[in-house]
Amino acid sequence: MRGQVRTIGMFQLSEESRGARVRELKYVAPAEALAAAEAALDLHCLPDPEHPEGIVESIYFDDDFFSSYWEKVNGDSYKRKVRLRWYAEGIPPTGCGDIPAFLDVKDRMGALREKRHVAFRANKELLCRARLRDPALRDLLRGAAMAAGLPFTDALVPTIGIRYRRRRYVCPWTGARINLDSDICSLRANTDLFSGEAPLGSERIVCEAKAPAAREWPWGETLMRLGFRMQSFSKYGLFMEMRMEGSI
Repeated sequence: MRGQVRTIGMFQLSEESRGARVRELKYVAPAEALAAAEAALDLHCLPDPEHPEGIVESIYFDDDFFSSYWEKVNGDSYKRKVRLRWYAEGIPPTGCGDIPAFLDVKDRMGALREKRHVAFRANKELLCRARLRDPALRDLLRGAAMAAGLPFTDALVPTIGIRYRRRRYVCPWTGARINLDSDICSLRANTDLFSGEAPLGSERIVCEAKAPAAREWPWGETLMRLGFRMQSFSKYGLFMEMRMEGSI
């Protein structure tokens, strides 16, 4: 029934609030395959006409029990991630003030994905420089959620920060949106949750393909020959595991 509220995890989202449903597949390879992967995608696909390349930064939120992380580890059918995200394109390298940012509520149901993407503005220094234990970050999430009409829970706290370089493509044959992510790292962690916050890196690259329905990707076989493997992969899950191991 339209307007029905569905509860998953830490939010309630009505049918009107839920984002578009797409099918998302991920290909993962060692970082040394980057140049060959870029050449393959340049050959088969077109650069995204608006944002072909840039730096993506995110702060992920979880509760004290790391419920979002354990949903991934345990292979739950329904998984939810909540994050604040911003992009380096167009942001002045110096100076303070507000910059464009987004609240993402991302649900996974098997290979299907639903995402609520809410635009707002936030203080650059708070997003980029604040310690993740700073309560102002939780207040920022609360304000963005309430302004968008999304129910908010104070159980959520900033957990880790993740940064990577993204190249964006469009497949001319299927209309799929393709992201190639490299230089994946976690530069911040909440010291109330972890014993340290030393920067962490990943020796992997990830290619994500997103489309409304399952399709054969003309470039998929090429990626597999380059050493990519189709698999479930979570940047948040990877760095949470590394942070938790470092806290033992």
